[in-house]
Amino acid sequence: MSQISQIRRCYNCGAVLQSTDPNKEGYVNKEVLENNSQNFIFCNKCFEIERFQPKTNEPVVGEDLIKIVQDAKDKDALLVYVINLFSFEASFSRKIDEIINGMNILIVANKFDLMPKGTNEDETREYVAHRFRAEGVRVEKDNIVLANAFDDDTARSIIAQIYELKNGKDVYILGSLYAGKTTLIDSFLRVYKNLSQGNIVSQEYPGTKSRVLQLPLSPRTMMYEIPSIPNNNSILHNLDVPSTKKIYVTEPVEYRDIALKEDEVLYFGGMSFVELVKGKKTSLRCYFADGVQLKKRSNNKCEEAFVKAIAKKAVKPVCSRIKSVKDLDVFEIKVTESNYRDIGIQGLGWFNFLAKDQTFRIYVPKGVSIYTSRPKIDRK
Repeated sequence: MSQISQIRRCYNCGAVLQSTDPNKEGYVNKEVLENNSQNFIFCNKCFEIERFQPKTNEPVVGEDLIKIVQDAKDKDALLVYVINLFSFEASFSRKIDEIINGMNILIVANKFDLMPKGTNEDETREYVAHRFRAEGVRVEKDNIVLANAFDDDTARSIIAQIYELKNGKDVYILGSLYAGKTTLIDSFLRVYKNLSQGNIVSQEYPGTKSRVLQLPLSPRTMMYEIPSIPNNNSILHNLDVPSTKKIYVTEPVEYRDIALKEDEVLYFGGMSFVELVKGKKTSLRCYFADGVQLKKRSNNKCEEAFVKAIAKKAVKPVCSRIKSVKDLDVFEIKVTESNYRDIGIQGLGWFNFLAKDQTFRIYVPKGVSIYTSRPKIDRK
């Protein structure tokens, strides 16, 4: 009599799974290997290295942008840094941050009009300053202007501040993709007065292959709209056009409160989800576009269930790039302090909760960044 049994392999690296020698490839804890209900098993090495990454991703910037920003610093130029206030926390590049620290900086926190009604302006400026300082860029809240790039009055105000701060130097406009940098420039052009004999031109920046828009501010100074910081670590980089329209915020956000227990996960559409691994029942105040469906379910085989829900389009909108659990990155966040915290997904939104010895796991498409911070909006 003969018997055939299937050899089980690591779902990520393909090594034959074994539970006898921790120093050999494919090692996994015996109880995990003997659990026949698990269709997808990772060896311990892949589970630690590939699945639970020690840090989040950051945008990958090109050498042209680095050179242009370095030129701005060498020229002692004014840097106008435009951010998308709804989702900017994971948009920083360490290479760029190292260059701009110590520069003359004006931060334009764009899309303040999309924050929930009643959001405090002074607290928002302090929050933005805090996030920049956390990235190693020294700024004060007085260096921050809250803006709606579609508002010509705001554009006039920003232009006035630029002339006041630039000290006879050039001006460089920096910002991430989807921050509203180009829209802000369009607003500038509607109210812009050319005080020089020069022309507005678009041409390659010296020493690079990148085209920049040049606006003369005076006979001796120029404003440069330089290439955007990529959004390749944003969920927006992973979506088709219909799904992007669903998650892209165009109206003031209204929060939704949802309670989560240890035996539950919460879907953020078919793009991401959070699991409460440890902790008492926790109320999550969720800040996402109305088009993002929030849905709770049991955490039983949560990754496989999420992939199946996407395939069946049981949640909306979906990230069509997620075909299997291998297309997900997982981050674990442990919180111990007894105060409110935010956890967010770059390009999608965030949720706020009272931290009290919880452990969360956040599942996102591969390459997408998450972050945690003190609250962006004070929870009253």
